[in-house]
Amino acid sequence: MDEKDQSLSYANVVLLSLPDSAFVTGTVSDESGSFTLKANQNDLLLRVSSIGYTTIYNKVEKPDLGTIRLMPDAQLLGEVVVKGDLPKVQLKGDAQVTNVTGTILEKAGTGNDLLSKLPGVSAEEGTVNVFGSGTAEIYINGRKMRNASELDQLSSDNVKRVEVVRNPGARYDATVKAVVRIYTRKSQGEGFGFDNRFSTYYKYGWMVLDQFNFNYRKDKFDLGECCMDRIRAEGTTRRGD
Repeated sequence: MDEKDQSLSYANVVLLSLPDSAFVTGTVSDESGSFTLKANQNDLLLRVSSIGYTTIYNKVEKPDLGTIRLMPDAQLLGEVVVKGDLPKVQLKGDAQVTNVTGTILEKAGTGNDLLSKLPGVSAEEGTVNVFGSGTAEIYINGRKMRNASELDQLSSDNVKRVEVVRNPGARYDATVKAVVRIYTRKSQGEGFGFDNRFSTYYKYGWMVLDQFNFNYRKDKFDLGECCMDRIRAEGTTRRGD
């Protein structure tokens, strides 16, 4: 439910395993805000997200989770007032198409942050799962993504639309369970580029993220890398390169 006790439909509800936060299963809430998930293991973390609301994480301690209330995302609230435009999701051919341009999804953050807000999609550190299908193969402007860090290097305000294909056809390998196609507003230029991002967020303890991305592109050659530090509130640090 939202802060006004109204049911939230099409919210993403995901079960993650602890302590590695690996995707277990996921679903979307129905028109009444209800959902059911099945899992055959303990030590689970529940993640609930919906466009325009702050994502919450709750440790699963009993089968009946009661009422879960999402609060408006203060960072996106101003954009809602200015733009007043939620993303439109349509079915076109074999794909679920979400238009990002001109919507509050532009302010989602990275490509990972953007995908995790789409209905029926879960994105965790470059691994993208489509509910009911499995791990997805990612394409950016028609080019297959080679490194998971590319999603962190992609800014949501440069994404035009995202297409989610749950049943890939013969054009893809038979082992491909799902496909996510990302189209940007402007093509990536040639040369060397970099950016640095510092942020804090709450998952199951406060985390500080300090990330540096760099990329070099020339003709069909494309080299990118992502380096980051994650510092937990209790003082331990996990570094990913």
